[in-house]
Amino acid sequence: MNNELIRSLRYKLQKRTRRLNSTGLQLFHLGLKQYWGFLQGDSLLSSVLEELEKKKPEMAAEADKILQGQTPGFSTEMEIVAASYFVIKKCVAHTDQGIEGSVGHRYDRDSKDDASVESFRSIFLEPLYDYIDEQLDDQRAILAQLKRYKHRCEWFRRSRLAALWNADTQQGEKNLAYDLYEYLFEQGIEFSIEPRSASGIADLVGAQTGPERLVADAKVFTSDKGKHYLINAFNQIYSYTVDFNEPFGYLVVFKFCPEDIRFPFAAQEQSVPCMTHNNKTIFVLVIDLCEEQESASKRGPLRTIEISEEELIRVKQ
Repeated sequence: MNNELIRSLRYKLQKRTRRLNSTGLQLFHLGLKQYWGFLQGDSLLSSVLEELEKKKPEMAAEADKILQGQTPGFSTEMEIVAASYFVIKKCVAHTDQGIEGSVGHRYDRDSKDDASVESFRSIFLEPLYDYIDEQLDDQRAILAQLKRYKHRCEWFRRSRLAALWNADTQQGEKNLAYDLYEYLFEQGIEFSIEPRSASGIADLVGAQTGPERLVADAKVFTSDKGKHYLINAFNQIYSYTVDFNEPFGYLVVFKFCPEDIRFPFAAQEQSVPCMTHNNKTIFVLVIDLCEEQESASKRGPLRTIEISEEELIRVKQ
């Protein structure tokens, strides 16, 4: 990952955290909303939070208990971090301008006014900040890099990649996948290509120093393939996450057709559709490489291929 990008982003995060830490009770709620807006406005930071939410969704219920006046305990650091995320998210959306002070006071009964906010900061804000800071160099921010790759392809390399596909459609999918590998390599991500598992051969599995690895598969979609091709591709990447015992998988689809591809999943807060099944979350990134012959004003109605969650996963009765 680009070291200058990480250094700059970490500086911005530290500066805004310091500013929020110097805010008293009267303006803390407004400051927290501004802080949250900064986190959600940056693609890399929001991706870290998005994956955190997917890892411990059950902590949302614990955060509700905290806002209702309870003080539940947590057995692991990850539970504390996830609960902190949900508490802050819910506080930002709360109508009570002093909700953070009320929550902090419940954990420190002797605290008053600004001291209660200090309690809130130490219990919830600091764990989340530390987690985000640690993740900036981690591969769990891979979703942000894949988004950047999508923009790179669509904005600057559309014609080049389309020519690569058209020159040899038999090897085109593999050639396009290698372009993805090259990009990830340039970002400093180490990986092995086409490692074998019980379900077959995944395109890419990251060789990371941490406990989690990137599991990704690249596919080419054309009009003649139909939605069942993508349904099968989704099943493939899900199977690979099971084989490699990883919580996340990434399906990268190079689209060479005028039809739009839509995944109306419930979870697509950061513009990349994702679906969770059996504790495995699959992100689907569609890269549009179709070279339209007509201008946008002459294309007529938008044609869409829609694939629902029910079509991807059929539950047997």
